[in-house]
Parts: sequence; C-alpha cells; structure tokens
Amino acid sequence: MRSAQNGRIPIRGVIFDYGNVLCHMQQPSDLEAMAQICGIATPRLQELYWKFRLPYDRGDLTAQAYWQAVAGEAGLVFSQEQIAKLIWLDTQGWARPNEKTIKWAGQLRRAGLRLALLSNMPRDLSQYLVANGGWVPYFHHLTFSCDVRMVKPDPAIYQACLKSLEVAPEEVLFLDDLAPNIEAAEKLGIHSVLFDTIELTAARVGERFDLPLPDFLAEPEPSALAK
Repeated sequence: MRSAQNGRIPIRGVIFDYGNVLCHMQQPSDLEAMAQICGIATPRLQELYWKFRLPYDRGDLTAQAYWQAVAGEAGLVFSQEQIAKLIWLDTQGWARPNEKTIKWAGQLRRAGLRLALLSNMPRDLSQYLVANGGWVPYFHHLTFSCDVRMVKPDPAIYQACLKSLEVAPEEVLFLDDLAPNIEAAEKLGIHSVLFDTIELTAARVGERFDLPLPDFLAEPEPSALAK
C-alpha cells in the first residue's frame, strides 16, 4: 500500500475509458467515408449514427440491425456489402491508439496497480481490439458494454467492473472524457477525473492522488537535448 503521508489519496487501481482516452476520436474523414457509402449527407448520418449507438453498444442490436436502423430512418436499405464496409470503417475509426495514454497504462501496470478498461463498445470493435491491440495485456480486466449488456452511466456497469477488478471503490481512480460518466462513478464512491489531454489530466491527478504520473511528461523535448 502506498503512503498517504504526502496528503494525496492512495490509489490501488485505475479504470480507463476507451474512446477519446485510450484512443483518439474518430476523424471527420471517417464519417464522410461512411456517409458516402450510405448515400446520406454527413450531418444527417452523424445524427443517425448516435441515435442508435447505445442499443448497439449494449448488444441490443447486432451490427446488421444497427446499420439497417440507420438506413431505415433515411428511407433506405443497405446491402450486405455496404454494411461490411461500414463496420470496417467504423471499427478503424475507433482504432487509432492514443500512444501517450497507453504508455502511462503500461507504466501503472509495471508499478503494480490493478488496471481495468470500462467502455461502451459494440462487439465488432471489442473483438477487433482484443485481437489486435498490443496494449490489451496491460489490463487485468476488460468490461465492455456489449458483454455485460449495460452501458455507462448505469451504476451496475461500474459495479460489475469493480467486482472483476477486485479493488474497493475508494481505492480506484476512474478516467473518462464524459462528465455524466464521471458523475455516476463518483456517486458510487469511485475517485474520478475528467480526461481531456494526457498532460492536463495527469496534472489534475497529481494534485489529488498518490500514484505514478506519466514519466515521459518529464522527459525533455528532443530539441532541448540537442542544445
């Protein structure tokens, strides 16, 4: 156990969100490519994309049903070929790792902390990441909404994650980019910090909590080394 003599709260486990935390946000070009395949204007597709996203993340809809729901709202029916392309583009759009955050996760794992991933995520993406994400072994447990059939900010999904992580709420730090998810975690006694950039997030974490901060943030820039 870490000492709290420095006035900061000792942490034994960290729960990371995935989207916009461990990966970068989907790019406008991703949505534009999907809109072209759909034959739907990009602003309209963006609206429909999120309209049915939580049922898709929760596993209520298969990928086929999700994309046909999107199509139906636009008065269309997508072919199997269109859906296959859309699944691929959608998955790849959420598969750009945030190397800095992942590096920090590896550092925390080596320091002996318990790590979990808690994400609203459809099965197609979760299966791709488990198969292809070289960083996945950093995590002791993965809680995907599609597997537990719950989505954040439902309190039950946090409780399921905590049970698997085997760490008490007051010993855990949760990082997520959405305020409602942070608020739900805090109501369960989980320490939480809103994630924006790794630099600003690490600074906020360091003010309150006793755990290793990203060691690479203290590294001098290459230009400084050359001087």
